Amino acid sequence: MNSRVFTPAAFLAAALACLPAAAQSRPDEDSLFGGDEQPQTPAGEAQEPPPAADGSPEPSSSGQAPSREEARDAQALTGAPVQEAFGSEGHAEDPLKIGGQFYLRAFTQGNEGVSFGDTSFSAPTLVDGYFDARPTDRLRGMVVGRLSFDPSRAGQSTSFLGTNPSDGSPTIPGTSFPNPRVLLDQAWLRFDIAHTVFFTVGKQHVKWGTSRFWNPTDFLSPQRRDPLAVFDARTGASMVKLHVPWEAKGWNFYGIALLDNAGPASTLGRIGGAARAEVVLGPAEVGASAVLQRGRKHRFGLDVSSAAGPFDVYGELALTKGFETPRFLIPQGLSLQEIIAAAEGLEIRSLEDLGKLPVPSESPGHLTPQVSGGANYTFAYSESDTATVGVEYFYNATGYDASTLYPYLIARGLYQPFYLGKHYAALYATLIGPGSWDKASFVLSNIGNLSDRSFTSRLDLGYRALSYLSVEAYAAASYGRKGGEFRFALDSGPFIVDGKPLLPAPTVQLGVGLRINL
Repeated sequence: MNSRVFTPAAFLAAALACLPAAAQSRPDEDSLFGGDEQPQTPAGEAQEPPPAADGSPEPSSSGQAPSREEARDAQALTGAPVQEAFGSEGHAEDPLKIGGQFYLRAFTQGNEGVSFGDTSFSAPTLVDGYFDARPTDRLRGMVVGRLSFDPSRAGQSTSFLGTNPSDGSPTIPGTSFPNPRVLLDQAWLRFDIAHTVFFTVGKQHVKWGTSRFWNPTDFLSPQRRDPLAVFDARTGASMVKLHVPWEAKGWNFYGIALLDNAGPASTLGRIGGAARAEVVLGPAEVGASAVLQRGRKHRFGLDVSSAAGPFDVYGELALTKGFETPRFLIPQGLSLQEIIAAAEGLEIRSLEDLGKLPVPSESPGHLTPQVSGGANYTFAYSESDTATVGVEYFYNATGYDASTLYPYLIARGLYQPFYLGKHYAALYATLIGPGSWDKASFVLSNIGNLSDRSFTSRLDLGYRALSYLSVEAYAAASYGRKGGEFRFALDSGPFIVDGKPLLPAPTVQLGVGLRINL
């Protein structure tokens, strides 16, 4: 072979032979970009096998199988997965959500004989914050805390008429509460067993009933709902709720242990029980419920909602053994002033003194009813807009035929708005996004206490100004018989203080609110 040909070929062969060595000496990407270096194992040493993928402990150095204690410790140290008792579910990447509500409001109320400068005003602020944990689809925990503050009130505010303060907590007249105030609204844990039985344990909201204004079958809430309030500020009740759905039928069954519905259940005997069934019968949805609890009367309820042609109809029936609270009796036609004058040896100079007045009461042993029901009709008034009108009636066997004893009920802490009279009626209409006002809603409500012949009408406006900001406003007027529930006044006899009535009759109410929901 020609030496000139051999020399380049030999040189090329030698270069190719050196390529593997050059490739082995090239640094890897971890070395180039600062990654962790992996220690190299000397050629003469045997590499240890990787740990078992199932998390089982390795054999001990003596070659013997590990003991049960060693296996348990190894599992705890290695973090091996533990089999769930009721199945295995995927875990959420972001299991915790944090949010809340910031609610600013301002109210004013005009009263008879009160100047503009002396008109009452309040500006309650309500802040809700929540932690919502959902590590899996079958496990959820919720905690909601609430802060309420009214800069127009003193450090200690007093509930006068027994209405709920701005934070929704139950009070009785004359009760003082701190300002600002912190409450626990909800704190519950929800899980299931085999996708069949669902549990919710802790402080939670459970509302029963189908009516719009009056819910006599709403047994589980510690206080009554204000039917005119845009936001239901009532706090939850502590209970253990068991839910068994029958999906094929669309039926639901509930069993509930009540822990604080009639005060704290400090003994096993004070734990109450409730049961409810919800069934679908043709076009109707029917619910039946019962509550048994020491310290309160037995209560039974039935509610129904259904479509009847173009109308949606609904109703509730609550039966209570006797009366939840005493129902006081006075001779027909007798005024409160005459009752006070007939009380010998008792001087009434204030509302507190009025509570000492001896008034007979009754509490029958038979079942007493409370019935509410109504219907609404939705119709189109343009190609893309609809309106809803409705009526509702409420019969309250525990109510009064006249307003004579209302001041006495306040003094005894038994004044319950919207449940004082024996007969009530309501008319309402709603418009959602009318015309070009796609982000606005209007609600007109008219409620009358037919027993004492007092009435109130209220117009509510809601507007979604920004993605998370809602603006609310309302105007209301009170009319009808003076001294009735919606024109209630304490302006005679012992209720004249320094020449002024203790509580003049209301005329108009105005309110505005700003709400941020996150």
